[in-house]
Amino acid sequence: MERFDIWARGLAPADESLVFVGLNAPFDWSFVNYYFHRYLGRNPFGFTALDIKAYYMGVTGCNWADTRSSRMSASLKPGRTSNHKALGDALYQAELFRLIREKKFD
Repeated sequence: MERFDIWARGLAPADESLVFVGLNAPFDWSFVNYYFHRYLGRNPFGFTALDIKAYYMGVTGCNWADTRSSRMSASLKPGRTSNHKALGDALYQAELFRLIREKKFD
C-alpha cells in the first residue's frame, strides 16, 4: 500500500486532487479505501471516485444496461480486452476511459 500511495501521489502535483477511476468504482474504491486506511491511515484519493459506467452513461445518454463493458467495447473498439487479472483489467478500463473522453458523441 505504501508503494501504491507513492505511485498515486506522483501522478499529480501536490496541490491537485487525485481521482480514483474505475469500472464499477464504488465497488473497487471501497476495497482500496479500506486497505489504505488499514495499513497507512489515509487514502491518497480521499473520497473522490469516478465510475466509468456512470461517466459513459452521462456522455452518451445511453441506458444503464448499455454501460456493460462488453457494450462499451463494441462502441469504443479498445485494443485491449478484460482478462480478469488486476493489472490487465486496470489497463483495459483505463483505455475505455480514455476512449470515452476522446470520442465525439452526437
